[in-house]
This record gives sequence, structure tokens and C-alpha cells, in this order.
Amino acid sequence: MIMRITLSIPDAVAHRFQAAIPPRQRSRHISRLIETSLASHEEALVAACQAANEDRVLEREIDDWQAFHDEISEEAP
Repeated sequence: MIMRITLSIPDAVAHRFQAAIPPRQRSRHISRLIETSLASHEEALVAACQAANEDRVLEREIDDWQAFHDEISEEAP
């Protein structure tokens, strides 16, 4: 399935793109650039999640907050 989208980019970038990439290759080129950018973004998110999961200080802080919530729940009527 192919989705058509409209993008707004600065004129200077559009002119450079049109000059550098032949007309029948533009969609494929844009798709590759987006794929590369998304993969990089997703890798960064995975790395951040892994780092957070391995952060013992953060883990203790979360435990403290959860204990605080448990204390409030126990006091509620």
C-alpha cells in the first residue's frame, strides 16, 4: 500500500533536492531517508529504555514512590 502525503520544506532545500534527485527517484529517496531517520530514532529510544531499566538510583526512586502510593492506599477508607 502506498500513502500520498504533502510535506512543507524550505524553498532552498526543495530546489537542491530537485536538482540532485531525478524525478522518478524522489519518492524512493525520501522513503529511504525517513526509514533511516526512524531506525535511528527507534534505536535511541531502545537505548534510553535500557539505560533507564539498568539505572539502580532510578529504580530505588520508583520503589520509594510506589511505597508512598501504597501507604496512601492503605490509609484510604
